[in-house]
Amino acid sequence: EADIEGYDTCRKIAILTAVATGKEVNYEEIPTQGITKITSMDSSYAAHMGAAIKLFGTSVNKDGKIYLEVAPVLVDAKDPLYAVTDVFNGILVVGNMLGASMFYGSGAGKLPTASAVVADVVDCAKNKGRNIMMSWSEEKLDLLQIDDVKSRFFVRVSGHAAERQSEIEELFGKVEIVAVPSLSEEFAFITGEITEQEYREKAEKLDGIQSRIRARI
Repeated sequence: EADIEGYDTCRKIAILTAVATGKEVNYEEIPTQGITKITSMDSSYAAHMGAAIKLFGTSVNKDGKIYLEVAPVLVDAKDPLYAVTDVFNGILVVGNMLGASMFYGSGAGKLPTASAVVADVVDCAKNKGRNIMMSWSEEKLDLLQIDDVKSRFFVRVSGHAAERQSEIEELFGKVEIVAVPSLSEEFAFITGEITEQEYREKAEKLDGIQSRIRARI
């Protein structure tokens, strides 16, 4: 449950953000969505597009405020995190000077877990009788609200693209239509960058939405 509901990812991104910012991050304040609502239909669309659905923990510095979220994200083969599968974890860091840098390795399994546990035991033995301070302060990090964050959205809707595209574009503006030949009673579209609040307001006016996933395509 900790894995598939995103709880483990949530704690990891909270710790990484605390290390990066030097401030306390309350993981309970991070919007968290797991993969239990992802269906075989969603996977069919992803495969049709040469893409994949990955569970992301996201931490973004936007004008000095940090936005945090855990959610499934649609990525294509150009994304460095596309190839992260099985028990492996990937951390993609993007800096204003560094550019993109990725860290990749096992995140589960008896030997990687044992290695991490033994490293902690050795650390405790080396520092017997001493407290090692955390690398961040007790000052609480000010988090940006999810409503203000822009993203692209992959949205599945019932009906036929030829009949509904104009209705959808009247609400969302220019969209990218995705149709899978074997799925004749529905199709999907990918929006441009809009905020979470804008998406909700527009989605309330559109009938037949089956699902939606954030997209980095």
